[in-house]
Amino acid sequence: INLSIRSRLIPNTTKPHMFLCRYLSLSRFQTHLPLRFRRFLGKIPNPMTHFSTFPETQTITQEKMSKLDGVEHKTLKVNGINMHVAEKPASGPGSGAGEDPIILFIHGFPELWYTWRHQMAALSSLGYRTIAPDLRGYGDTDAPEKVEGYTYFNVVGDLVALIHAVTDGDKAVFVVGHDWGAMLAWQLCQYRPEKVKALVNMSVLFSPRNRDRVPVPTLRYVFGDDYYICRFQKPGDIEAEFKNLGTEKVLKEFLTYKTPGPLHLPKDKCFERSENAACALPPWLTQEDLDYYVTKYDKKGFTGPINYYRNIDRNWELTAPWTGAKINVPVKFIVGDHDLTYNFPGAKEYINGGGFKRDVPLLDETVVLKGLGHFLHEEDPDVINQHIHSFFQKFVKVNVITMHVAEKIPSVVGSDAFDGIIRPPVILFLHGFPELWYTWRHQMVALSSLGYRTIAPDLRGYGDTDAPERVDAYTSLHVVGDLIGLIDAVVGDQEKVFVVGHDWGAIIAWHFCLLRPDRVKALVNMSVVFDPWNPKRKPISMFRSFYGDDYYICRFQECGEIEAEFAKVGVERSLLEFLTYRNPGPILLPKGKSYDDPISLPSWLTEYDVNYYVSKYEKNGFTGPVNYYRNMDRTWELMGSLSKAQVKVPVKFIIGDQDLTYHIPGTKKYIHDGRFKSHVPLLDEVVVIEGVGHFLHEERPDEISKHIHDYFVNF
Repeated sequence: INLSIRSRLIPNTTKPHMFLCRYLSLSRFQTHLPLRFRRFLGKIPNPMTHFSTFPETQTITQEKMSKLDGVEHKTLKVNGINMHVAEKPASGPGSGAGEDPIILFIHGFPELWYTWRHQMAALSSLGYRTIAPDLRGYGDTDAPEKVEGYTYFNVVGDLVALIHAVTDGDKAVFVVGHDWGAMLAWQLCQYRPEKVKALVNMSVLFSPRNRDRVPVPTLRYVFGDDYYICRFQKPGDIEAEFKNLGTEKVLKEFLTYKTPGPLHLPKDKCFERSENAACALPPWLTQEDLDYYVTKYDKKGFTGPINYYRNIDRNWELTAPWTGAKINVPVKFIVGDHDLTYNFPGAKEYINGGGFKRDVPLLDETVVLKGLGHFLHEEDPDVINQHIHSFFQKFVKVNVITMHVAEKIPSVVGSDAFDGIIRPPVILFLHGFPELWYTWRHQMVALSSLGYRTIAPDLRGYGDTDAPERVDAYTSLHVVGDLIGLIDAVVGDQEKVFVVGHDWGAIIAWHFCLLRPDRVKALVNMSVVFDPWNPKRKPISMFRSFYGDDYYICRFQECGEIEAEFAKVGVERSLLEFLTYRNPGPILLPKGKSYDDPISLPSWLTEYDVNYYVSKYEKNGFTGPVNYYRNMDRTWELMGSLSKAQVKVPVKFIIGDQDLTYHIPGTKKYIHDGRFKSHVPLLDEVVVIEGVGHFLHEERPDEISKHIHDYFVNF
């Protein structure tokens, strides 16, 4: 998702982030996107009623709230108190079987479960089971009388018991926190990290314990006695002032506060305004929303919520064992640049200076959203929903491996182009060697602007996707299995997609269409023609007979040998030898070959591009990618059942006349004498582009993007 207009990402990089990148896995999470597109944006709650999935013995009361269809309400006995819990079950085909991933939402002050209504509607439609409690002291949850009953340990104890209740055991959940909910989420991750798969926290940074600074006296020193946290310390004092002001006035003032500076509440002068400065509701908060909050706070009062603040110093005392402890859970942090917490002294320096990353080593990303204040998840729910979903998607498995996926959602999202009935068409891009998802960056930008949802994974063994150790785990059957899992996860069970392949990605795409034509709408393949299974022609022996032992595919067969040579040559030089190869003849890699000749980058390949490839190959090496070549004969053996099978999917094939694959003996004749068409009967067109080499989609990105769109638009 291109968020460059709406947000900036911390830390800054030399290039803008334009793609939503995530990691997928598929044992449990398969059917969360084949729904109305507007639901993804949280615009249209799913008008469905679901039954409780909690054990009957744990349900004390149950009510249906007419305000939000599909949200169930119940009371659970947890940690010695009765906790009100709102839940919206996962919707969509294949969901509701008890294996849907759970998101636990933790609210702040002065909020309730209700603050998460937009997130619950949107994310449940994407296959998540969404659960939002009223914390102790809030709403319809019990409010213990003792002030000291609101420490971190009391409330985290409630949350752990809730997790046990909703998972029927010891499974971990995804967590989203805001304000006090964020503070509690940090503590949950410290005390019980095994309970949290990943965390999206908003507004409140992790604050490592400082053994030399007691919190409230420090705040009093910095901001004075009128600072709201200091005013909250004396039991009954602030409650009396709030009672005089009226519940609606107090809530309205807190919920609409958007001043970046600290909040002061002078005694007997709380929320004073000039006559002409009436407090108006912002567009994201309706009178109906405010009425719901008022109803609950009129009933329960403010004492329970304010008791959290009265335990700040007590929490500091009790958390001494965690002095110096870090947060060892994957985290994404989001804050608005108008949030008073972002403008707290030292906050920006902590984020940008490396302190935040030091204390939260698995911090994946910090997102600062321009123009948003403290209640960012209500102010712009669509953007927050996308951020939550994109991050949690990283932790869902595909075919037993974790797959890194880049995605660019159509730039027409949110417009009238998708009215809640039509979903955007999906294009799945499959890269080759020695490429990554990044090879499709131009096509993803261009085609997403035309209304396509574009998805490009790093294939197994490449980039940030898992690389199985066994050599025989890289057959076409393994990789096609990954792709089926990927489509099920990000598009939906039994949904079809458009496919674009290049080089090894083209080979995989041909096999994909042979094995599962029911999942492909149409295919645009580049560089590598379909090679029908031939019982008399084993691949490696054929290449050896054509080109000899020094042919690169033949050199790749011995495990570890070519990797050692690449290590001597260096990752960057090895990659450049392939990426800049423009000779129509075969690639020969004789042992002991000298690589002293300078290489000039072509116009389509920048230093930044090279550095990206190098960073990934330096991290993960060449073994995974080279293992594809080591399985060519094994795949041939496994595919014997497809003898004389045809590719029965609509196809457009594109190749450059300078591509080495176009000059493999017999290829031109095979393409032009009708045999290609006989094996791919729905072949609509073959395009040979003059003056273009192997990486045609990078050399001529605009032309290739147009070819892809012109073909897919027919479907």
